[in-house]
Amino acid sequence: MADSLLDNRIPQEVQTEKALLSAFFYTSSLSQQQDVLDRMLGVISEDDFYDIKNKQVFQAINSLLNDDKIVEPLTVSDQMRSDKSLDSVGGEGYISEILSSDGTIANVENYAKIIHEKATQRRLIDLFNQANGLAHDPSSQSIDLISEIRTKLDAIEDTAENNDFIELKNSLSRTIDDLNNAAKSNSILREGALPSGYAYLDKLTKGWQANNLIILAARPAVGKTAFALNLAINAARSPEIGKKTVVVFNMEMDDQSLSTRILAANARVPMDKLMTGKGLTQSMNGQIDPNADWTRIMLANERLAKLKINLDTTPGIRINEIRAKLRNLQSELQRQDKEAGIGLVVIDYLQLIESDNAESRQQAVAAISRSLKKLAGELDIPIIALSQLSRGVEGRTTKRPMLSDLRDSGAIEQDADIVMFLYREDYYDQNGHSEDDEDFDESSIPDRGPVELIVAKNRQGANDTVKLMFDRSIQFYGNLDPHQS
Repeated sequence: MADSLLDNRIPQEVQTEKALLSAFFYTSSLSQQQDVLDRMLGVISEDDFYDIKNKQVFQAINSLLNDDKIVEPLTVSDQMRSDKSLDSVGGEGYISEILSSDGTIANVENYAKIIHEKATQRRLIDLFNQANGLAHDPSSQSIDLISEIRTKLDAIEDTAENNDFIELKNSLSRTIDDLNNAAKSNSILREGALPSGYAYLDKLTKGWQANNLIILAARPAVGKTAFALNLAINAARSPEIGKKTVVVFNMEMDDQSLSTRILAANARVPMDKLMTGKGLTQSMNGQIDPNADWTRIMLANERLAKLKINLDTTPGIRINEIRAKLRNLQSELQRQDKEAGIGLVVIDYLQLIESDNAESRQQAVAAISRSLKKLAGELDIPIIALSQLSRGVEGRTTKRPMLSDLRDSGAIEQDADIVMFLYREDYYDQNGHSEDDEDFDESSIPDRGPVELIVAKNRQGANDTVKLMFDRSIQFYGNLDPHQS
């Protein structure tokens, strides 16, 4: 009696489960029975059955059809006897009970949809019950709990969605519409993409596109943080950003260190002046000198203050925290304005993200890389993640980076839509020492020098090298080759 009352409170359709199973017995054709199985599995899985007895009967039917054997009361009983599950359902009498349920082949999809809907409701109830228990645990962290609930909700949503096939003709129709819109536009960017600020790079990539994970990798001290900040500013000031916001995560610097670098690049005032405040020139005799340091600083500050950029400098941040922060920010911005939200995320850098997994660092980085790619899809945004390169580069005669040089995990290359490397000849002195070596001759490095941006993987187009000029003193990257404009 108690079990009956409990069943009435839990979402379930045991009779519909029986009707679905009975449909297999209404034909003696193996091909028709396999067709029933295919139609059923297009909607549900065995875990959607509420009654364990019905699940065990289905498992026996599935095993028979996978072995190309006819489903009949006798063969199902024999299979369950072999699986040692016949007695647990009540013997052959339960097979007869299913036979009397009067299910029809024509209604297989409808039965399956009802069963799947009830299973989804039960999963939601289980999740909320778990969350309630965890929320009362004094040792649990709210940010971890929120992230875990969201992850499990996403998993439930994925199983609840009807992932129908997309007909080629419909996909082609949308593609032709996109091509037509692109042909009418003078932009080299794909519709909805954000510009990098470097014309030839945009020509190769068609811009930073939603759902994309872009990896920017280099050896330490080459200038990848400076380039990433240049990309963030260029996107934030572009018309294509609209009402959206650029988000920058940096685990090594505080917000003022980042803003100082941004100010240097946009005011064209050397970093050493901005860091010490010494030697800054200013207008004389009450007249504004556009070339004076203070004039450029104030004008740059005025321009930058208008940009929608959010900084996060939490050291040791975890991937779950990044995900939670971005989702919360996205929700908050879109509550204020539906056209707002996040337009681009820059993460500096991937190897500094903490992992909750007690696995090897290689496995942890692989999990983080997959999470960033999934997050780009969830939020429908491009994510630019910086990455270190392994020291294997140093041991080669030719020191230009390759995909195999990505540090800690080959999964980074697999997950990324675009992989780019920064390479500077002047990073190495005449003895082959790099800038992070103790024996490196720092006096050999000029403040300004050419940099190669090597596009080594590009799902959007061709691979090539973009020629840039880096002024280290002001943290600014400019185009070097006018023919690449």
